[in-house]
This record gives sequence, structure tokens and C-alpha cells, in this order.
Amino acid sequence: MSGPSEPGSTEVIACPACRHLLRVPVAWLGEAVQCPQCRARFRAPIRQGERLSEPELLEAGGAAAAGSQTGRGAEAAPGAPDAALWLPAYGLIVCGLAGLIVNVLITWRLYSDPEGSRAYVQHQIERLREWGFGADEAEAERPQRDAERGEWAMRHLPWIVPASAGAAALALLGGLSIALRWNYRLAQIGCLAAGLNPVGLCCLPGALVGLWGLILLQSEEGRGHFGLPVL
Repeated sequence: MSGPSEPGSTEVIACPACRHLLRVPVAWLGEAVQCPQCRARFRAPIRQGERLSEPELLEAGGAAAAGSQTGRGAEAAPGAPDAALWLPAYGLIVCGLAGLIVNVLITWRLYSDPEGSRAYVQHQIERLREWGFGADEAEAERPQRDAERGEWAMRHLPWIVPASAGAAALALLGGLSIALRWNYRLAQIGCLAAGLNPVGLCCLPGALVGLWGLILLQSEEGRGHFGLPVL
């Protein structure tokens, strides 16, 4: 939306009532238009140098529906931001919810059954051995090394797992923030937190979804989704 527009071209603007993106002809800038999403009537912004001014709300959606014949109907911009942001939003919700449930259950087991948790950790270390982990270690040293790794895990898991649960909760809130347009910063924090959940390897899909969400949030459509001006 920068730079002078050619005659007959269009501009993408945001409805001041619902922040839905609309595409209008440049001839309509400064004129009263109507949002097809919420039916609000507003005065389209005008160009001020390289940028557009803020749109002026004339009638809210309920009042505008009755008077829809008096304002020009703007077209919804193709590729509305909601469509692009739905997938990362739901991805964060799924990864965050799954990670939160898994980490809460593991935390509960660590504190309620420490001996059972210790046996489970040792079993996982043995599984890693079968997959080739520590294959370069001498056979005689392996039992001692495995015991040391188990002790290290039991010392640190009681804080690593709750911290991972917190990261999963932030990812869940970030996904909800995108879906419900709560808060732009919370959405960004949720995307970052999605890759910080190593328990159960939830960080792998979370990192992909989080990176995707961060890229979209930095775009013009992503900022417009939260009613923020373009950088």
C-alpha cells in the first residue's frame, strides 16, 4: 500500500470496525464504503504522501445493515489474512494442547512415583543404546555411564518437564490469540514457545508451525489481522 497509485488501480484497506481487509478502487478513497463482512459503513482513507490515512467509522455493523443501500460495497481482498493464519493457529493449538497434557502427566508421575519414573528413564536409556547411542563407549563403562545419565535425568527432569508444560501453554495461548485476535505479542510469544518443548519431541512440529506463524505475523496481512499498521 505504498507509493502513488495508477488511475483505475485498487488499494487494500482495513475496516475500522472488524479489521477485515477490503480491496477498493482508488477512486473510492475518501468516499463512504461498506464492509461486506460486518456491514459497517466507514469513510475510506485518503492518500497522504506514501501512506494512507486512518479510515473513519460512520456506522457500526448493526446500524449499517439497515442502510446498506446508501454506501458503496467494498470487495473482500483476495487471500484474506484469516485463511493464511488458520493453519498455524490450529497447529499451535494442537501442539500446545498435546504438549501440555503430556508434560502435566509426566510431571505428576515424577512426583507421585519417583522410583517408577527412574525405572522408566533407565529403560529409555537402554532403548537409546539399541538405536546406537553411545556405541563408541567401552562395553565395561556402559553400565556406569547409563547410571550417571539416569541420575542426571532424575535431577533435572523435575524442572525441565514443568518448564516444557509452561512453553506448551504459551503455544496454546498463542494459537488461541491468532484464532480469536486477542493480542499480537502473545501470538508471537506463542510461536516462539512452540519450539521450546523437548519432552516427547513436541519441539519438532512446534518449531515448524511456530516459524511459519512468525513469518505470517510479520507480513502486512498478519499485522492487519490484529488491526496493526503496516511497518
